[in-house]
Formats: sequence, structure tokens, C-alpha cells
Amino acid sequence: MRLFLQSERRILGFILAMVPNLADAEDLLQETCSIMWRKFDQFEPGTEFAAWGISIARYRVLTYRRKAASGRVCFNEKLLHAIADAAADVSSQSDIRLSALQSCLGELREKDRELIRLRYFAENTTKQTAEQLGRSADSIYKSLNRVQDSLLWCIRRSLQAEG
Repeated sequence: MRLFLQSERRILGFILAMVPNLADAEDLLQETCSIMWRKFDQFEPGTEFAAWGISIARYRVLTYRRKAASGRVCFNEKLLHAIADAAADVSSQSDIRLSALQSCLGELREKDRELIRLRYFAENTTKQTAEQLGRSADSIYKSLNRVQDSLLWCIRRSLQAEG
């Protein structure tokens, strides 16, 4: 269950890249989860759980697309495989980027982390953040811009170090 919960967003992201309808994508995620649960004994420990789940999701999406193809213009299977490969690559890269972001957030000064937390994690507007900190909205915009630039530089440096 822990492995699935850690991988669920990546698998859903992959499915959404292939099936833009959210309701259908969520149904496919549930089907994928069910198959993963039934076939968990086939998962090889030491391999990447999310990649295993994405490969299962890929087949569920292809089956879904074949069923949905009747009477509509649809992509051919070769193109769908190419899209699936690209979506899987993006999914794995997003984990690397998220890890870099988390590391870079840890390197920020405490007051900058608090600014990011108030604005983005608490989902406040810039005006609300300014009111909470007793500052002008203009100064918050400037500070956020500076911190975002710093994070972007740090993430790029981290990703380059990773190769």
C-alpha cells in the first residue's frame, strides 16, 4: 500500500497524458490499482514500483482506447505507444525534479521558506500573504520573484549534477 501511495500521482499523471478525460483516467487508475493489488506477487523487489504500475496502466489505457475507438477517429497504436513512452519519461523526470525542489527548499533561509509556505502551500493570494506578514503586496511580489529565481537556479544546478 505504501509503494502504491508513493506512486499513485505518477501513475495518474501517466494515464492523464493518454486519456485527457479526468473521470475516465480515474476509472483507469482504479482498474490499474486493482490489477497491481492482484498481481503484487509478480512485482520484483528492488525494481521501480511506479514503472511497474505505469506498464500495467499502459495496457489498461490501450484496451480502453481500443474499446472507445468504435465510430470515432483515433490515434493509431504506434502513436499511442510513442505517447506512452514520452509520458513515462516525463513521469520519471518529475520525481527527480520534485526531489531537487525539496532539497532546494531546505537550503532556503527560514524567512524565505515561510514566505513560500504561506503563499503556495497554504494557497494564499499574494495579498493575503502580505497581510499575514505585515508587508506590502509589492514587497511580497519582489521577494517571491527573488526566491523563485534562487530556487530555479538551485534546481538547475542540482539537475545538472545528477546528469
